[in-house]
Amino acid sequence: MKKKIKYSLKQKLSAVQSVLGGKESVSSAARKIGSPRKPVQRWIGLYKHHGAAGLRKRPGKYTAEFKGQVIGHMLENHLSLTETAAFFGMPNDTTVGSWFKQYEKTGKTGFLRKNCGKKKLMMTKKPKDNKQPSGNSAEERLAALQAENEYLRAENAFLKKLEALVQEEKAARKQNKQQKPSKN
Repeated sequence: MKKKIKYSLKQKLSAVQSVLGGKESVSSAARKIGSPRKPVQRWIGLYKHHGAAGLRKRPGKYTAEFKGQVIGHMLENHLSLTETAAFFGMPNDTTVGSWFKQYEKTGKTGFLRKNCGKKKLMMTKKPKDNKQPSGNSAEERLAALQAENEYLRAENAFLKKLEALVQEEKAARKQNKQQKPSKN
């Protein structure tokens, strides 16, 4: 596996400015700093959309809503992965590519799931109460049962909404497949 080389802001900026200024081609600017051509092209796109600030390192965690916006914008405007990443100020277009693959498989609801690391349990644990009912009085038992009932209703409503979203996405994907003309 290749070791990832990190380039300073100064190196990125000089490569981008020499290409945009017409002094060098993308290939020669990349060769000059010992970089492949692809990162220099990505830096140029970031610089065009966001200036020098676009070349700074960005955080790598994104919300499900943001992922949906990125893929929606890309599809709506018929953009490439590189153009989309540059537009949103993302340092790498492969991230957009993996989101797109996930979108094709599961739709936007796929962004809500955590696919890596330790799985989080959603609404399966009961909320902890600071005071445990001693079980002595009927009022305490009734209050505990009402709280549990409320919790279970919320969990049930959540699961119904999630199922409805999944069904909606499946129907939309099925409709899109039916509308595409055959290539024969």
